[in-house]
Amino acid sequence: MFISLVIPTYNEAENIAETIQIVFGVLKKNGLDGEVIIVDDDSPDRTWEIADKLKAVYDVKVLRRLDKRGLSSAVMDGFKIAKGDIIGVMDADMSHPPEKIPELLEPILSNKFDFVIGSRYVEGGGTENWPFLRKVSSKIAAFAVRGLTDVKDPMAGFFFFRRGVIEGLRLSPQGFKIGLEILVKSKCNNVTEVPIIFRDRRYGESKLRLSVVFKDCLHIASLYLIRYMKLG
Repeated sequence: MFISLVIPTYNEAENIAETIQIVFGVLKKNGLDGEVIIVDDDSPDRTWEIADKLKAVYDVKVLRRLDKRGLSSAVMDGFKIAKGDIIGVMDADMSHPPEKIPELLEPILSNKFDFVIGSRYVEGGGTENWPFLRKVSSKIAAFAVRGLTDVKDPMAGFFFFRRGVIEGLRLSPQGFKIGLEILVKSKCNNVTEVPIIFRDRRYGESKLRLSVVFKDCLHIASLYLIRYMKLG
């Protein structure tokens, strides 16, 4: 099966080359065939330009968005040009461990599951170098969506799924939590979680801002509304 990995970026010039190189190294080592799709929101540090140069070496697509902003909408634009039988999403800053990609893919490749999450909150998972308040807020967010899914890390941004999971879905990208929306709207019950250690970024600044948190809250509220209306 061919794999498409979508990586949304904004000001990741210090990270993007290493991330792409490591991802393709992991794929090659494990006999996996795939592409990486960089969707860049016209980064001032010219992340897109660095990624574009790597097209000569790797199977990389680079989509530079001049008139859009936002992680979830970037991921969706990546989905549109992905040619893989399996599609994945991960961050560009090495916070999601690329070496875990084969472990996330295995349940799909073996036809056991259709959606696999790199999870911080199952046994063996965790976070590194997170301040106490960030750990607490993350746990609260996961608890807040318990009425939508039984997944332990539903807010995760590192996941893979079979292409058919999103076929016909009408997604409304807001904030950072596109994975949660796919889980809720697809009603994909064939889901499993693989433990990962989420590492804090080494270079650059986090994109998480109060405005993003607010959008995520509105998004969660809208998903509850959709679920309630369908139940009704």
